[in-house]
Amino acid sequence: MNQKDVNNLAGGLMALIKNDQPSQKNIGLYGSRLITQFITKPGIEEYLAAVNLEKKVRLWGTPGTGMQILCHGADTPKKGSPHDHGSSWALYYQVSGATEMSVYSRITGTDGQPGQAELKMTEKSELTPRNAMFFGPLVIHSTRHPSVPARWIRVTGTDLDFVTRLRFSIERKEAVIEKKN
Repeated sequence: MNQKDVNNLAGGLMALIKNDQPSQKNIGLYGSRLITQFITKPGIEEYLAAVNLEKKVRLWGTPGTGMQILCHGADTPKKGSPHDHGSSWALYYQVSGATEMSVYSRITGTDGQPGQAELKMTEKSELTPRNAMFFGPLVIHSTRHPSVPARWIRVTGTDLDFVTRLRFSIERKEAVIEKKN
């Protein structure tokens, strides 16, 4: 994979939000188009398919600051618990396989705060290759990867390792602050 291609993608994404807040239109729609152009470059999809997923794979961005472009994947079926990205936004772009995305509204408790949190699923959809979903700050969502292998690119407004985020338990009806290792 050519780092120049990744840098060009990052520059294009940042230009979309230079004078505008990140939104479904600028990042969700136009950002997805930029990622599609990126992954269709020679060797990119093959590189992403072969990525070692034992650790987080940062394609672009500086740890702790600004926008991040990450590669994620699942080689065995897995299901994530509902979570938010705190004050950051995120774009999930499916490269291969599928991701079931569920979106929730919080019925009890205060958005962005730990504590009592009863959730209600408001949307469920399947991301297939070359499709994406944009999530603004505090949007509660979960992922499930029933068909593997799966690869996706996640672009975030900042490094989520440095953002206060919540993870939700549907069974316990609570939200807790997600701790990083």
